[in-house]
Amino acid sequence: MLFDIYAPARILFGPGSTYRLGEEVAALGKRILLVTGRQSLKQSGNIERITQPLAVAGIETVAFDEVSPEPVTTTVDAGRRRAREESCAVVVGVGGGSVLDVAKAIAGLGHAEGETREYLHGREITTPGLPFVAVPTTAGSGSEVTQSVVLVDPETGKKSSLRNDRWLPRVAVVDPILTMSMPRELTAQTGMDALTHAVEAYTSRWANAYTRSLSREAVRLIVQNFYTAHKLPGRRDARESMLLGSMLAGMALNVARAGAVHALAHPIGTRYGLGHGLVCGILLPYVAEFNLAVVEGEYAELARHAGLVSAGVPEHEAAGRFVHYLRRLTNRLKLPEKLGPLGLIAEDIPNLVEAAMDSSSLAANSRKATRQDLAAILKRSL
Repeated sequence: MLFDIYAPARILFGPGSTYRLGEEVAALGKRILLVTGRQSLKQSGNIERITQPLAVAGIETVAFDEVSPEPVTTTVDAGRRRAREESCAVVVGVGGGSVLDVAKAIAGLGHAEGETREYLHGREITTPGLPFVAVPTTAGSGSEVTQSVVLVDPETGKKSSLRNDRWLPRVAVVDPILTMSMPRELTAQTGMDALTHAVEAYTSRWANAYTRSLSREAVRLIVQNFYTAHKLPGRRDARESMLLGSMLAGMALNVARAGAVHALAHPIGTRYGLGHGLVCGILLPYVAEFNLAVVEGEYAELARHAGLVSAGVPEHEAAGRFVHYLRRLTNRLKLPEKLGPLGLIAEDIPNLVEAAMDSSSLAANSRKATRQDLAAILKRSL
């Protein structure tokens, strides 16, 4: 057994942990680029939880609020220019997965030459970046503990991942209070992203004892708290468990990678303008059914650990119940069960499958999937 472990140097987790943000940032630099979404942080009422600790610590803040839900490489380029023009020493990202990805890329390429899209397409990263501090406001992407970003190249319209081992945050401040203002729809979609990370990392070809321990516990936390967080958004205990589950799943994903759901979700989301978590939530039951033949034991273990079945239930039945739970969950969260009503058409399937075939996520999927297999999965979702 041989594997590397990637995780931030420091993680501050728990309600109120944002009050320590100022002292953590001050240890890295006194002038920061604060990366956020266009309106979400202000609308959520969380803006003061971020700005007050920074002000108390004497931090000079330069705002960059140009991040859209599907971030493009040119947004990263704009942030890199702003950081250089304003002589920012640290990048702080506060938001969901898109915001954290953009902030991470701005920091990682802070001293690099050339355009961001060049690095997305394979140009080697040879310069160290700026220190990066991550503050998630959603329980979904786990980007606060990963070294990868997902960006769209506006010239090709293709969404791709860019990874670098040096891009892990110096500090991740993970405060469940910031997630309590999430609306039900966003709770459902981001939660399905986190659950997909946990399930795919657990059954990945590259999973190991370290990642399985993380992803197994992530599944338990999410399964046992998802519906409560969605139905009763003010329940802090449920929000805390969902955010912890999302973080653990992200840490597992760092090493084990994802699977066929993510391979398909990227081109589908880009093609139809759909949220990543929404697409993952719809596809997860279909891909789980496809993978069941080779990961029955793993699904059975997840079902037992999450409390979906008792210890004495036979493996085949336990695994089947786990897949059934995934399908039933989308209905309970009022998510669509198919992609057809959201825009997927049969004529697009060959191109979507072709785009998915090059994904590193597909290479990690527990069951080898051919073009015909992926096409069949998408046809079932019409």
